[in-house]
Amino acid sequence: MPITGATQPPPTEIAGVPLKVFSFEIGGRTWNVHAAEDHASLLAVSDDFVAFPFGLLLWEAACALAQALTEDKDGFAGQSVLELGAGVGLPGIVARHLGADPVRQTDHISQALDLCRLNAAANGVSGIELALANWDAWNDSRSYDLIIGSDVIYERQAHAPLAAILERNLAAGGRALFADPGRQDTPLFRQQMIERGWQVSSTAYPALSMFPSGPEVVTVDIIEVRR
Repeated sequence: MPITGATQPPPTEIAGVPLKVFSFEIGGRTWNVHAAEDHASLLAVSDDFVAFPFGLLLWEAACALAQALTEDKDGFAGQSVLELGAGVGLPGIVARHLGADPVRQTDHISQALDLCRLNAAANGVSGIELALANWDAWNDSRSYDLIIGSDVIYERQAHAPLAAILERNLAAGGRALFADPGRQDTPLFRQQMIERGWQVSSTAYPALSMFPSGPEVVTVDIIEVRR
């Protein structure tokens, strides 16, 4: 899915946030991801956003989920994929690269979707649908074979809306994959889903830390949820 034709130089900032290109190997190829340089750069412009724009950072959970997708034995050719809280968009872009179709990336801030678009183009991937979305006012009625999200289940107030989206949008026989680096409220989400009758399992993935002040390696759980 190459991008063809003349292209403009990539932006060096978005909404006043300086961008950095992070390069790494996943699934046998190099991925170049534009994201906010660091937390400090977000703090400088945070007053311009309704909520703090964490999604403009590249998080370890996104890298771990992208890696997990490339290692999935069943593959994704022809599967429909919905990404929730896409942020800079890496997992959805990887899913599309692996043959998923259609792929819909959603986020609640337009600047994140701008980064999704930029990163897809930077990595030669096209054909992804982008949409602003509010989980509390969800209006997508389509069914998806796979629903994915990176670091999206860390707040307990988000658990009920996410569960409702799974109930509404996950196709029969489908599954959801959530990447989580051990956030405090994640066990509550898992327990709530089990109580609702869902099957929940997880696999631990090591991921290199994206932030120099933390540990060198972060353990990320890839949590699989099935009906």
